Amino acid sequence: MSEFPVKFGGYDRARVDAFIATNTAELESGDPSRRAKALAAANAVSFPSAPWRGYDKAAVDHYLRRIGKGRPDDRV
Repeated sequence: MSEFPVKFGGYDRARVDAFIATNTAELESGDPSRRAKALAAANAVSFPSAPWRGYDKAAVDHYLRRIGKGRPDDRV
């Protein structure tokens, strides 16, 4: 589970969590090709809005930009 703020109309939490889990595994694999694909995926992914409460879109988008730059652990 991710640590993003939750708000009405945010991104679907299950989809964000699944993407981040998979993407993190790819980044940590040590394989340059898998890492490159993970970085590209972070720049291209989009998520549906949750029907009620989901992850804050701005916080998730900021985190994805950090992943795309190769700095997934830097959430600030």
